Parts: sequence; C-alpha cells; structure tokens
Amino acid sequence: MNNETLSFLWTWTPFLLQGFLWNILIAVCAVALGSLIGAALAWLRVTRHGRTAVVAERVSTFFRGVPTLALIFYAVFVLPAEFTLPGGAVTLHIPQWVKAVIGLSAAPLSFTSESLVVAHRAWKRGDIGAALLFIPTWINVFLISFIASSASSLVGVSELVSRCNTVIAATGTSVMVPVYIYCSFYFVITSLVFTALIGRFKNSAFMAGIHRKLTHG
Repeated sequence: MNNETLSFLWTWTPFLLQGFLWNILIAVCAVALGSLIGAALAWLRVTRHGRTAVVAERVSTFFRGVPTLALIFYAVFVLPAEFTLPGGAVTLHIPQWVKAVIGLSAAPLSFTSESLVVAHRAWKRGDIGAALLFIPTWINVFLISFIASSASSLVGVSELVSRCNTVIAATGTSVMVPVYIYCSFYFVITSLVFTALIGRFKNSAFMAGIHRKLTHG
C-alpha cells in the first residue's frame, strides 16, 4: 500500500472502529445469552431424568444443527419490530442488532450445553483436566460468534463489514481491496489473540490433570 492509501485508511479508521465495536458487542451479548440458556439446559440434563432431560438434550441438538445465518434472518423477519407491554402505556422497540444477537446466540447455547455436560461427567470421575477443557471450548465459541457477527451486516446492522461497504460506496470501488484487507486484519488479530488464549487454557487444563494424577496416584 502506498502513502495515499494508508492515509485514506487512517482517515476512515474511527468510523470503521465504531463498526468493529458493534461486532464485539453483538458477539459478547450473543455468547452471554446463549451461555446462560445453554447452562440451564445442561443443568436440566445432569440433574433431571426422564422427559425433562430428553427435551433439554433435544433443544440443544436442534440449535446445533440450524445454520446461524438462517436464525439471524428468522429473528429479524419474524420477531416484531416493537411490542407494547400489558396496559398499553409502554411500547418497546427491538433494534436489528438485538435480533442479530438472538440469532447468533444459538451456537453458544448448543456448545455450552454439550460442553458443560461433558465437563460435569469428567469432574464426577475425577478427571479435572478434562473438565477444565470447558474453558477453551467456551473461548472458542466466542471466537466463532465474533466472526459470525459479520453476518449481521446482511440485516442492516452497521458493524464493520457494513461500514466497509459504506466507505466503498462513498469513495469508489478503487479502494475496495485495500478497505477489505485492512478490515480483515481486525478479525485476524482478534482471532490470533483468542487462539493464543485457547492454547494457554488447554495447557493449563492438561497440567492440572497431570498434577492431580501425580498427587493422588
């Protein structure tokens, strides 16, 4: 890239960074929502028996198999844009990014449910290292959701990819390649950071398992 291109990208960086913050917000909210529901399903699966446990397992399995993009479109076009609370005094508006969060929460929900059940079984048989592997798995879920948050641009959320398209539309297609390459670094660098965290936690879990075996024979 020449100096003119670098200067151009620097000029638009604040605008693009604002979009990137939307990606982070959407991913964090989606993982938080999905993790809470997934943890509740996992709790039902390990503490309940019969029909309740079966239903919880099937819900987890269902969301694991549904494409994220399909769920985002479903949430955007099926959920109402606003709804009125009982009494009619207050009307709540549901923005597009909230619907994107709902659609993206399916993958964290399934991963959390399945991983916590596996971790619980490992913990019960005394394999602490295997149980602790839930942590890197959960971090990996966040990474997947973070990358998938770019799909929210397709439903009108002004995140990083959407703002890349805005910049290109405003300044011309000649900057398309530099803009997309520049913005891809946002995702690449963040992914590398989380990949390093995953590796660190995996090593910690492995060492915890070895320590326990040495301590207890």
